[in-house]
This record gives sequence, C-alpha cells and structure tokens, in this order.
Amino acid sequence: MKKFLIFNLLFLAFPAFAADGLVTCGLGKGEYCTPCDLWTLAKNIVDFLVKPLTGLAFPVLVLALLIGGIVWATSAGNPNRIETGKKVITSSIVGIFIAFGGWLIVDTIINTLVSGSPTFAWQKIQDCKKPIDTPITPIIPPITEKPPAGDVFQTDEEARQLLLNNGVPINKGDCPTQQATTCTSLKGLPKYVATKLIQLQTECWNVCPFVVTGGTEAGHQTHGPGQPVVDIVPAQNNKSQGAFLVLLAKVSSSSFGGVARCESQGGAPVNNCKSPTNHIHVSFPLK
Repeated sequence: MKKFLIFNLLFLAFPAFAADGLVTCGLGKGEYCTPCDLWTLAKNIVDFLVKPLTGLAFPVLVLALLIGGIVWATSAGNPNRIETGKKVITSSIVGIFIAFGGWLIVDTIINTLVSGSPTFAWQKIQDCKKPIDTPITPIIPPITEKPPAGDVFQTDEEARQLLLNNGVPINKGDCPTQQATTCTSLKGLPKYVATKLIQLQTECWNVCPFVVTGGTEAGHQTHGPGQPVVDIVPAQNNKSQGAFLVLLAKVSSSSFGGVARCESQGGAPVNNCKSPTNHIHVSFPLK
C-alpha cells in the first residue's frame, strides 16, 4: 500500500514540475542548448527530488510519517505493530536527513561548476548565456538573363493548371490587371521553374509541403514576367520557425540549385527564419 501511494505521488508530481522549467532550452523554446544547460538540468532534477520543503522528498516524508503514525495509533497495544510504526517514523526521519545532506553536497558541486566559483546549494546561480547565433543569410544574385519567350508560360491558367495537377497549390487567384498586387499571377513564369517546384513538392510531400504565395505579379522588387523567382510558405498554415527552416534547407540543397532566404512581409531578409518571417523568397537562376 505504501509503495503504491508513493508511486502515484511521483507520477502526478513529475509532469507538473517538468512543464514548469525542468528543461531550459531546445527546439520547443527556440534556443540551442549549451553545456551550462546540461548542468542546469541536473540541478533542476536534484531540486525536484530532494530540495528542502519544495522537493518531492518532503511530501514523501509527510506521507511516511502519516503511515507510521497510523500503524502506531491502530496497534491496539500490539507490540509488533507499535515497533513497526516506530521503525517507519524513525527510518523516514533518518532518510530525509540523508536526502537533504545529499542535496546540499550535490547541489553545491553543480552550482560551483556552473558559476565557476564556490556557490552553495541555497544560492541562486545565474541563467545560462544564450549561444551566439550567427546564421548566414544567402545573397540572391540579380537576374541578368531572361529565358526565351517560348520557355515561359504565356498565360496564368497554363501554369496554374500544371502546378495544381501536380500537387502544388497556389494561395490566391490570377490578377485581374497587371498593376494588381493582392493576387498571385504565374503568367510569364519560366517553365523550368514550374518543373523545379513540382520536383520540390514531390520530395517534400511528407516532410515540407508548401504553397506558392508569390509569382510574377506587381508589387515585388525582383519578381516579374521572365524572372525565375517565386515566394513559398509551409503548407497547412504552419508558420513555425522549424517548418520554415526545413523547407529552406530543402530548396537550397544541391539537388534543386535554388537560392533562398526567409523574408518578412515587406521583403526584408530575416535571419534564421525567426519572427517576423512571412515567406521564403526563392530564385532558380539559369545555369
């Protein structure tokens, strides 16, 4: 019975503590981990288990004392039950002093290793420094050569139908005029770009599916008829940094030869696809 109660206490308490900051870095928090975070994780685990008053050992002690007291109180003068109750209480008190002593030693060692100077268990250590993040933003070269007229789509419908038939969705309909900007036009898009997009979607289908959000319509600095440039975003409205990074890595790989970068809604480059990334600007220069 006692083991069952203690197990349930562990099972219920651990997820709550873990959600409250057991792990201080990683993909879920958008930050890379450092050796300092490893020591902090060890400290958090030790604190969770045996830190005085707030650690798991304290409620376990209370539970053990309660069980020992009940056994003693319900002994009805039975010497064996009285002795059992005393042993439970005595063992609990001795055990908690051993646990707290262990916490004092281990936590002091961890704090000292993290801070680089003697730091006792009850002292707060400084937060780990964030790793230096210096991502390289690719520079998209200017397009100096246009493909012949026969190698571009003469109508938006022709390009749109080809892409849709091959699983490449487009976020908006064709533009009613050449000056319209709240639309997605594919008229004048080089045909080999459509081939690249279809190939990319085929390989990305289960990992990084995407939607075309920008083509040859007005309102872009480097887009336009004859230019091998499009904007794409992860499918299913997944605007997480991880989704953008996976798609960016795929389109920039040697098998596609694309030059890509994450941009904000206004077209400004965004390092490492962090906020406020709005889309991935992709160019497929002629070889």
